[in-house]
Amino acid sequence: MIYFDTNVYLYAFSNNIDDKNQQEKSIELLEKSLKQKEIITSEVILYEYVFVAKKLGENRDDIQSYLNFLEKFIEPSFDVYRRALEIMNQKDAYRSSFDIFHLAFSEYHGCKKLITFDKGFNKLKDITDVEIVVL
Repeated sequence: MIYFDTNVYLYAFSNNIDDKNQQEKSIELLEKSLKQKEIITSEVILYEYVFVAKKLGENRDDIQSYLNFLEKFIEPSFDVYRRALEIMNQKDAYRSSFDIFHLAFSEYHGCKKLITFDKGFNKLKDITDVEIVVL
């Protein structure tokens, strides 16, 4: 499975973006992963997506449509919080709590990759077997 950080979905789904190249890359990655049935996501992705999409001024109906799409790929996140708290403590990275949740979720569900545009994930590469791909 492949876990995409929220920013990949935002670039793929939003009209009000700042980088068309990142949008094209996001769409291409999502389409490929959909064809291969490799997408998995968490509830936190939905919350982050809604929050940022609304801040970007995206249309309410579009936001809801993409939420309906994303919820098809949700897997439960039971016990993920324990690993997330462990990583936060280990890396003294409490300010990166959402990134750490995404990593812990990816580990919990056996994802082979976590794909993001967020360079902050680089600091987590040394503590996981999940391949973190920073685009």
